[in-house]
Amino acid sequence: MVNLKLEKNSKRPKYLLLSDSIINQIDQGKLIMDQKLPSVNKLAEEFSFSRETVFKALNHLSERGIVKAIDKIGYFVNDTSPQTEFRVFFMLDKYTSFKEDLYNSLRKFLGDRAKVSMYFHHQNIEILQSLILQNLKNYTHFVITTFLEEDSILYEVLDKIPPEKLIIIDKYESKLSKGYGMVYQDFENNLFDALSQNVVLVKKYTRLILISHENSPHGNSVRIGFNRFCKEHQLQGEVHHNLKRKDLTEGNLYITIDAYDRDMVEIIKMVRSKKWELGKQIGLISYNDTPAKEVLDGGITVISTDFKKMGEETARMILSGERVHKPNETKVILRRSL
Repeated sequence: MVNLKLEKNSKRPKYLLLSDSIINQIDQGKLIMDQKLPSVNKLAEEFSFSRETVFKALNHLSERGIVKAIDKIGYFVNDTSPQTEFRVFFMLDKYTSFKEDLYNSLRKFLGDRAKVSMYFHHQNIEILQSLILQNLKNYTHFVITTFLEEDSILYEVLDKIPPEKLIIIDKYESKLSKGYGMVYQDFENNLFDALSQNVVLVKKYTRLILISHENSPHGNSVRIGFNRFCKEHQLQGEVHHNLKRKDLTEGNLYITIDAYDRDMVEIIKMVRSKKWELGKQIGLISYNDTPAKEVLDGGITVISTDFKKMGEETARMILSGERVHKPNETKVILRRSL
C-alpha cells in the first residue's frame, strides 16, 4: 500500500481518506479483483488510525460493493471499477411488466452513478428477512416494496436499515423509524378519485362489482375507496373475492385489481361467449396499463400509476439525499370498456 499522506488540518473524515487510498490502489492496478487487503491491525498501524476508523472505512467500501468481507478471513477486492457512487439493493414483491418499467426508469435516471441489484421476496417474510440481513453492509441504499401482511418481523428487519439508506416504494408503510423515504400508491383515494371523476360514465351501470381476492396485497385499501364511492353516490356496490359466471348480468361494471389480469381475461371471455360488447352491456375497469390493454377488445379502461415516475422519484431521492413521503402520480385512461 502507498503511504497515505494527509493534508494538514484536513476536515475530511479519516475513514474517507483511508477509503480513498484503497480506491486509488485499485484504480492504479496495485490491488486486483479478489485480492485480500491488509489486516485491520496492519492498516491501523500503517496509517496511525484506530481500529474503529479502519473498520468504518472498510464498512464504507463494503456498502459500495468495492470490497467484501469474509467472516474470520478478512476483506477482499470485490469491484475493480470502484468509482461508482451508489450501490442499490432493489427488492420487489414479484415480477410484472409495470414493475420492470419502474426498475428500468430507476436505472436510467441513476445512470452511471449507481449499480442496482434486483431481488424478489415473493411475499415471503423469511426470504425478505434473509436477503436484507445478508446484505446490510453491502449497499449504500435499500429500495424495497413490501406488500406483506403486517408482521412485527417485517418492521424489525426494515428498522435494521439506517433510515437515511431506506426508500419504501409502491406500498404505504408508516410503522417504521423516522427518516426514511417513500414513494407510494394511495390505493384508497386513487380508486375513489378515479370513479368520482368519471361518475357520469359509471352511473350507466346498475351494479358495481369489485373483484378483490382475499389475499390481494392492497385489496383492503381499494375496498375502502370503493365502498366510500358507492355510499357517497348511492350506488349498488359489491365486493366479490372471486369471479363467478352466474354473476355476469347486463348492467354490471367490473373493477379488477389482479396484477396478472386473470380476472380481466375471464370477464372478456364470458362477454364474448354471450356476444356482448364491453362498454355496452358490461363495463370493465382494470388496474395498471399495458400495451395489450390499449388494443384488447377496443381498449380497456385503466386506473394506472406512473411506474416510470416512481422510478424517477426514487432515483432523485438517492441522488439528492432528500427523504420525503410522496404519493405517486395515478391517472385514469378512458377506453371503450367503460
